[in-house]
Amino acid sequence: MNKPSALLKLIFRKESKHLNMKRIGFTLFDLLGIIVITALIVGLLFPLLQASRETARRTMCTDQLKQLGIALKQYHDVHNILPSHKFGPGSNNRISAFTMLLLHTGHENIYNEIAEAKWQVPWRKEKVDSKGKPVLDADEKQIPGPYCTMIPEFLCPTDPAGFDRVPFMLGYNNYVFSHGDWITGQNEKFSRGVFTPEIWHTMDDIVDGVTNTLAMSERCAAPQRDRQIYSPEIRGETNKGIQEVLEQISIRGGVRLDMKEPISEDITKQNLTLCFDTAKDGVFIGDENIPRINREWSGARWADGQHFFTITNTIMPPNGASCATRTNDQSPLLAPPTSYHLTGVNALMLDGQVRFISNNIDYGGDYTGKTCVKEGQSPFGIWGALGSIADTKTVDAEVK
Repeated sequence: MNKPSALLKLIFRKESKHLNMKRIGFTLFDLLGIIVITALIVGLLFPLLQASRETARRTMCTDQLKQLGIALKQYHDVHNILPSHKFGPGSNNRISAFTMLLLHTGHENIYNEIAEAKWQVPWRKEKVDSKGKPVLDADEKQIPGPYCTMIPEFLCPTDPAGFDRVPFMLGYNNYVFSHGDWITGQNEKFSRGVFTPEIWHTMDDIVDGVTNTLAMSERCAAPQRDRQIYSPEIRGETNKGIQEVLEQISIRGGVRLDMKEPISEDITKQNLTLCFDTAKDGVFIGDENIPRINREWSGARWADGQHFFTITNTIMPPNGASCATRTNDQSPLLAPPTSYHLTGVNALMLDGQVRFISNNIDYGGDYTGKTCVKEGQSPFGIWGALGSIADTKTVDAEVK
C-alpha cells in the first residue's frame, strides 16, 4: 500500500511543479503585456494631460487679465480717466500704470510703500525711506523694496520666468499695455492705442468703441539668469550671424537690437520687413545686419513705464519678432504680444472682455514700404485696427 501511495505523491508533486512553471510563465508574459499596454496608454494620455494643464493655465491667465480689466474700470470710475502708461514722479517720469492698479487689485500696502518712499525710481531694488536712505533689518542688512514684489495679478502661470526668483530681483510682469499700431520711441508722448506716456485718455477718446479696442495683452518675460548674449562681432571677431551662438534664442522674451537698417526715430523711415524677417519657427534667425540680442528687458519691471518693460504694439503679428534700433531701453521698439499658449495670445479689450487672438490674424500682409500713420485706418489690417482707438474698421469677424 505504501508504494502506490508514494508513487501518487511523486506524480502529484511533478504535476504540481509543472503547473507552477506554467503559471509563472503566464504571469511574466501577462506582466510584460500590461507594461506595454500601460506605456501605450501613458503615451496617448500624456499629451492630453499636458493640453489639459495648459488649458487650466490659460484659463488662469484669462482670469488674471479679467482682474486687470476690472481694476482699469474701477480706476476710471474713480477718476473718470484711464491711467497714463508712464508718468511722474520718479526719474524721467517712468512710473508705470501698474502702480495705479495696485489700489484696485488688493495691494494697497505695496502702493503705500511706494508713495511713502516718495516714488523712488522704479528700478530701485532696496527698501528706502522718504529721504531715499536704505531701510535696514535687525542685522543691518538691506531689505528688498516694493518694486521687488511679485504681484500674482501681473503674472501668467504659463510663463515660468516670473516664478524663477533671485535675491533683490525686480518684480516681473506678463501683461503689457497697448500702444496700438505705433512704434514708441524715446520720450514720445503719442501712440495710437489706449495708453500713451504722460497722456490720460477718457472713454470719449475711444472712437472705435470699447469692445473693438485692445487695452492689454501678454508678453513673455525674459529669464533673469539669461543675460545679454553677444555675437562674435562684439568680441572683436568677424560677425557671421547669430548661428555662432549655441543657444537658439526664442523670440517670445527676446528683442533683436542694433540693425544696420534700423527702425528710425523718424517714423517714416522704419524697416518693418527687416524686423519681420528676423524670426522663423519661434526663434531669431541669423542675419549679418543684426549682430546683437538682448533678453533682459521684456517683462522685467512691472513698476517701470519705459516701453521695453510694459508695452506692446499691434504691428508685428502675435508671437512675432520684437526689434529695436539701439541697445538701450529708450530705443524705438516693435514689440508684439507673445505667450507660451498654443497658437496665439490672450487679449484684454477695453470693455473688460478677454479674447484669444490667433497668430494668424490679418496683419496687413507684406510690410514692404509700410509705415505707421497718425490718423485714419491702420495699414496693418485687422490687427492694427484692433490696437487703434480711432480706426473704425470692423474687427469682430476675426477676433474670438
